[in-house]
Amino acid sequence: FLHPVHGHAGRLVFGTLKGRPCVCMQGRFHLYEGYPIQKITLPMRIFKMLGVETVILTNAAGGLNQDFKVGDIMVIKDHINMPGFAGNNPLVGPNDERFGVRFPCMSDAYDRELQQLAVDIGQELGYGDFLKEGVYCVLGGPSFETIAEC
Repeated sequence: FLHPVHGHAGRLVFGTLKGRPCVCMQGRFHLYEGYPIQKITLPMRIFKMLGVETVILTNAAGGLNQDFKVGDIMVIKDHINMPGFAGNNPLVGPNDERFGVRFPCMSDAYDRELQQLAVDIGQELGYGDFLKEGVYCVLGGPSFETIAEC
């Protein structure tokens, strides 16, 4: 469905997990590839139209917290949308009510029950030493951050 970045297969994989239908993205569009934000978020809108109610996102990212180590897993509690500060927000443009209200409340963007479930399961599996919680900062890339941005 897209021209993949190295390591991204660029496919949607449909299947079942414990008898429940699911879809997985193997790759995605990236802002730094020159795609408009509306195209980057299009898969989420399609998933909404397909009836998807829960999304689990993963990615590899650097970090600023000196208590974190390479390989740590971070459960996201909240995020900072840096491109949004410059007006690069997927909600800009005509609003389609099928996807939600014009000005959604973002104070509960991450489901606290799912966060706790992830932490609990991680602890049960013995991942406590490298399972962290934190705030994700969205950056546009493809360059790494400047000293001031860190």
